Amino acid sequence: MAMKPRVKIVTNTPGPAPKAVEYADIKGQGRIPYGKTAPAPMAGDTPRKMTMRGAGAARTGKSFMGR
Repeated sequence: MAMKPRVKIVTNTPGPAPKAVEYADIKGQGRIPYGKTAPAPMAGDTPRKMTMRGAGAARTGKSFMGR
């Protein structure tokens, strides 16, 4: 007669979640404060002329319209 597999039921409740902090605590190295939020410097709806970089820019042109 084969034995049926048993299922372990975990009935314990989890503890409280850790509180949010404004710094990263790296063990043995200290604390680093998180940065503040700021709007993206290129965010906007008006397109503007931008410069391409890299090896392909010499073949395809050096500027394009972007946001």
